[in-house]
Amino acid sequence: MAIETIIEHGEPEREPEADRDDLNMLAQADIEQTAPTDPVLRAHATATIKRLLTEHPAVAKEIRDTLRTRVYLRELAGRTSHAEAVEADAEQHEANLAVKLDPGDHRKLGFGLGLAIVVALVILDSVPLNWAAQAFGLNSAGTWLVTFILVVASVGAMLGFELTRGHPRRRGILAAVVAVAYLALLGLRTEFLITVSSESLPVALLQSTLLTAISAGLVLCGSAVLARTRYLSHSRARAAARRAAQAADDARAAQRQAAEKLQRHIGSLHHMLLPWALRSAAPEGVDHAQWDAALEQAIRALFSTTT
Repeated sequence: MAIETIIEHGEPEREPEADRDDLNMLAQADIEQTAPTDPVLRAHATATIKRLLTEHPAVAKEIRDTLRTRVYLRELAGRTSHAEAVEADAEQHEANLAVKLDPGDHRKLGFGLGLAIVVALVILDSVPLNWAAQAFGLNSAGTWLVTFILVVASVGAMLGFELTRGHPRRRGILAAVVAVAYLALLGLRTEFLITVSSESLPVALLQSTLLTAISAGLVLCGSAVLARTRYLSHSRARAAARRAAQAADDARAAQRQAAEKLQRHIGSLHHMLLPWALRSAAPEGVDHAQWDAALEQAIRALFSTTT
């Protein structure tokens, strides 16, 4: 019989803690108000409900829907538990990497965004570096080769400032080397402008200084961006934690909707069975109020997910 199939499947997994507590309190209050004290009466009421199920086939479809929803709810509860476990593991892994790689929480940029900004700054820096490479007086291919070398050196300077952030002495040496390199480029560019363009010394020096300052500023901006960019492993861990949290939220929402659907099915069965049961004759020696309470409890015991 369909009702026996439902009983064999047992109770589904519970809803989230707050909803479960509220439902349990309401169910407990109802049972305390209507629960009969005679186990024989309870058994008789349960048998009456089961007999009504067999005599009214119209209830069969509702029972099948209730059973299907009950099984689906149990499956969703398992998925939710798994998703919450994955979420907890991902959050713990991300927290461990944050403590290890960014204890001060200074790195606010994701790895992809920080990399994109640095690449854009390098592309911008290639323009003044190409103008500086022209001071070597080479042909087009040689000029572009020198430009490539200067761009690589600029990227190395950005990375060097980042890697030596916690080592003041090494950072000072790197800053001195970079300053000497830019002064050399300043002199070469100034000489190029005076020789090739016949510019006066003040004008050539001003133009060279502007180009050198732009290039140096872009390198410093790139170093500052790197200092605010998360490491690749940390960035991936944060993304994984966000995906896990979203998956857990979706699983909880699906479980909540399934639980609400199951409650609607149970309520429909309740309203279908109770009027039929109340029209049945009460056992001998039992008043109508006790019989009503026994039928009510039997229906709850057979179908309710909260008792």
